[in-house]
Amino acid sequence: MRLLTVGDSFTYGEELSDLNNAWPNLVASNLGYELTNLAKPGSGNTSMIRHCIEQVDNYDLVIIAWSHYAREEFADEWGIFDIWPGCQGLLFTDKIRYRTDLIDYIARHHNNRYLYTQQLINIILLQNYLKAKQKKYVMLDAFGNTTARHLNTSLDNEIDSTNYLGWPNKSMMEWTFRCPTGPRHHFLEDGHQQVADKINEHIGNLGGVS
Repeated sequence: MRLLTVGDSFTYGEELSDLNNAWPNLVASNLGYELTNLAKPGSGNTSMIRHCIEQVDNYDLVIIAWSHYAREEFADEWGIFDIWPGCQGLLFTDKIRYRTDLIDYIARHHNNRYLYTQQLINIILLQNYLKAKQKKYVMLDAFGNTTARHLNTSLDNEIDSTNYLGWPNKSMMEWTFRCPTGPRHHFLEDGHQQVADKINEHIGNLGGVS
């Protein structure tokens, strides 16, 4: 049996001394599954969707740990890049002039309701795609989507909370609030164990995945 995980730095295991202690490894070990962790520091949600659609046929279970709803993916002749307007353009910058212009514009003029609505649409489309493929999946938030719940879009009701751990008000940040963090504010081993325990409990409540 095979497990695919996608996410950002909190799923990758950023700042851990040993990536084997990241929560995807702990969950896979508990299930007895072979793991492929495609999480990447700085990853936005669009790349997670792309990885799922490209890879899902090869796996028995997919866990999607969504990043902040405002992370947007763009592409130009130099490749794919992300912008996070929630950080006022401080992340995902580089020395390519035209990207810097775009980053500055979006950081100044983005619309949170629009970005959150787009993220909900992505979640709904992916959950329905996985159901159509009859693939078992779990979704959860790293830290981002819970900050926009006050926007109260009608799409919130389309989220399948059975397969969405913590929906609508909990994320990794709440579960690991008192856990030690590294200099760049990523939770460390204790936090990864907390997240893994939450996921394992959730899977158990669903009746397992076998």
